[in-house]
Amino acid sequence: MEDSWPMFLFLGRLLLKELEPEDVPKVLEVVRALPERFRAPMEEDLLGEESYLKLRVDFTKTLFMYVHPYESVFRDPSGLLCTDVSQDVVEFYRRAGYEPDLREARVRCGDHLALEMLFVGELLKAGQRDEAKRFLEDHLLQWGPLAAVAIRETAATGFYRALGDLTLHFLLSYYEDLS
Repeated sequence: MEDSWPMFLFLGRLLLKELEPEDVPKVLEVVRALPERFRAPMEEDLLGEESYLKLRVDFTKTLFMYVHPYESVFRDPSGLLCTDVSQDVVEFYRRAGYEPDLREARVRCGDHLALEMLFVGELLKAGQRDEAKRFLEDHLLQWGPLAAVAIRETAATGFYRALGDLTLHFLLSYYEDLS
């Protein structure tokens, strides 16, 4: 469990930005260590000749146009971005000394799925297990699994479908182990 922080960081990065060509070898290295059900579709898309452009298009369609992976969208009754739900997340970040650069991350508000995954990864890396558990219970697990299902069901490529499925599986398995 203590060594789960790299997976939170890995998933967070894949959910935050589209892959660049120079990222593919590093991502492949991690993907090849995954169980077959995740590895096969991800590896296939990473190795295809035209896969780079296909993955960029799918990232944009899935994570910008269709799913909107923000806690506020999934949890606020209004379904809007950047609501009080977002402010609660940002306040939790501030108390922990975490201040992501939203402009650099290219997200609208701090309650993006990728930022929340990266935050939990950083907490675990720093040995702040209780804070990570509290954040998971209060925020990420309240909506992250549903967002992961939406990603899996919306994505056009095997890579992003498997990424959604892996995120779902990882969040639920990690919390079960933590509890």
